[in-house]
Amino acid sequence: MAFPNLPEKLDAEPLVTPQEHSDYRQSKTDSELEKPPEAVILCYSRGLMDYFMETYEGEKVGHYYGTLYVFDDSDRTVGVLGQFGIGAPTTAMLMDELIADGVEAFLSIGIAGSLDDEIEMGEFVVCDKAIRDEGTSHHYVESEKYAHASESLTAQTTGLLRDRGEPFHVGSSWTTDAIYRETRLEVERYAEEGALTVEMEAAAVFAVANHREVKAASMFVISDYLGLSEWEPKFHMTKEDMHRLGDTAKEVLLASVNKK
Repeated sequence: MAFPNLPEKLDAEPLVTPQEHSDYRQSKTDSELEKPPEAVILCYSRGLMDYFMETYEGEKVGHYYGTLYVFDDSDRTVGVLGQFGIGAPTTAMLMDELIADGVEAFLSIGIAGSLDDEIEMGEFVVCDKAIRDEGTSHHYVESEKYAHASESLTAQTTGLLRDRGEPFHVGSSWTTDAIYRETRLEVERYAEEGALTVEMEAAAVFAVANHREVKAASMFVISDYLGLSEWEPKFHMTKEDMHRLGDTAKEVLLASVNKK
């Protein structure tokens, strides 16, 4: 069976566009909608979102699902979107709406399970491509195995990490919708193919960005190990690493905006 069920849909017109939804939001408010920033961090962790808002001065931009928080020290060019949950479908919907309103770049950050025991806790993983084992990406671009990150934003991310002397890895990730249906068979196969991590959003983030012709990159902190040994959950050890990840993402996007 083809995926999506009707592959020809990719060339068909959607019933509702993000711009139409934006226009609808505008029509239902008495004041002019605030313009979002040029670049947005996609944040799936409630704790990290709290850290952003407690650490950096800024203000919320309304009219989006979840919370969009714009940093004052970026002159309102960089913000973070959080408190909307996890997973590819909602992430794609919100990216579409933000792109319609003018956002040009996204950096998706969060935790990921490691398929490689050589990756140490605290080391960042920069995802350059993602295995499309979720549903959302296939409704944006033609089905194939991988969705690819934007080369320029990925290069800026790795360049900053290298300049700071941060230990990091670059490689592919396995994106899946069903965390409780991750099997040993899949872990073995994808690890053999070189996948470093498993998570829930990267493939969709890259596919939406590719379809809408904007930039997107992704970066993770390891939360657990799903190698050939027993599952090793280490979620309780990620707090400080997540803060470093958030600080780094903000710095990457600020540099990206300033470089334009």
